[in-house]
Amino acid sequence: MLVSSFMRKITCQTGCKMARIFAISDIHVDHFVNKEWIQGLDHEKYTNDVLLLAGDVTDSLTLLKSTLESLKTKFKEVFYVPGNHELWIRDKSSSETSVGKFNSIIKMCKTLSVHTEPRQVETSDGECVWIVPLFSWYATPEEDRQDSLYVSGPSEDPSTLTLWMDNHMCKWPDSIGSRSKFFGKLNEDRVCAYDAPVISFSHFLPRMELIQAEAEDEHCVGEERRMLGLQPEMPKRQGAMAGFNFTRYAGCKTLERQIRIIGSQVHVYGHQHRNRDRLIDGVRYVSHCLGYKKERDEGLTYGITHWKGPKQVWPKAD
Repeated sequence: MLVSSFMRKITCQTGCKMARIFAISDIHVDHFVNKEWIQGLDHEKYTNDVLLLAGDVTDSLTLLKSTLESLKTKFKEVFYVPGNHELWIRDKSSSETSVGKFNSIIKMCKTLSVHTEPRQVETSDGECVWIVPLFSWYATPEEDRQDSLYVSGPSEDPSTLTLWMDNHMCKWPDSIGSRSKFFGKLNEDRVCAYDAPVISFSHFLPRMELIQAEAEDEHCVGEERRMLGLQPEMPKRQGAMAGFNFTRYAGCKTLERQIRIIGSQVHVYGHQHRNRDRLIDGVRYVSHCLGYKKERDEGLTYGITHWKGPKQVWPKAD
């Protein structure tokens, strides 16, 4: 099926510069310093631009709503997908499930005119592109080995499994089955061919190659650390805890299959708190996480100092 321009086309006002497309994820505004960082984004810089917000804003619906409203005052349009933190259920006495909370978030976004469905955007280079949000969840090897990005490691410590907060804070219906397949199925109506270039985005990772840092990533972290007045050497294990195997919770292969079907030129993702900008088999994969202050202070979320805000992903800028 070819999706044509029957969906509402987003354009800028007559006489205004057309939209650039920016991306950021993992802003974690539950942390006051991150909330201040987001509130401090320039009110004039992005007024005709589009923001892709790739999840992990907050687990508080009230704070999520106010953050999305704030970003709507800074950007012409905001696109969003929930991350894992949004689906936490803190009230253990609540009958609500993480799926129910997800549905409530999508409904709230609709009332705020925050986009969670594909839309076409006219950009500053004169092109029209499709923005395609993709819902997702990670596949653990125990739940769905074929869909998982898990790679076993000799130093993996099983006791670290208790540290992963989703195991304590998410609440799933008994009948959900594979969570990565459940959320992937929600994308079925948007996984098709499009009539213009596609920029897709998700919270979770679509490929295991993106987990490990490459030489270019280490160089970029080194440059970030120099700008922060630190020694350039990248911390061991990319700053991760010894014995913790992130690949167990990284993402799923379902995402990659969907990205290839829709023909994405760029795919933005988050979750990892380690930034990437990498071309693999014709698709540019971009992660621009704000992350936690400690990670920024160590230069691990490279690009944040350079951009002083979200990263421009279309048209591509240095």
